[in-house]
Amino acid sequence: MRTNPEMQKMATPRKRLTAELRVYHGAAHNIVLYSFSVDISSGGLYLKTEVPFSVDESLLLSFTLPDESAALSCRARVAWVNSKKNPRKPDLPQGVGIEFVGLSAESLEAIQTFLKYVEIEPTS
Repeated sequence: MRTNPEMQKMATPRKRLTAELRVYHGAAHNIVLYSFSVDISSGGLYLKTEVPFSVDESLLLSFTLPDESAALSCRARVAWVNSKKNPRKPDLPQGVGIEFVGLSAESLEAIQTFLKYVEIEPTS
């Protein structure tokens, strides 16, 4: 049986978009990767990248939603990997599914507002 948070996560709307973000990773979070997200929800995002991340790897994220000026920042973790040789989701490019950890209430509200009200064209 699924728990309530798991059921809420499944019902979370997702939007495909292209948004530049900074990903800080490595043992001291001192390696910076500038990359692009192609899918976002209030629980996390999908990061298109060829950098080899591992499941449960700890990250720091900083990104700006379209038409917003303030950057959102939070801790995150790699939830799953979509490798080129063995893709978990073949409809997505090589990359990783990232779960937000410690997202502030204000940042969560900004993402939820974006998901609810902003209409965007799907990326290809």
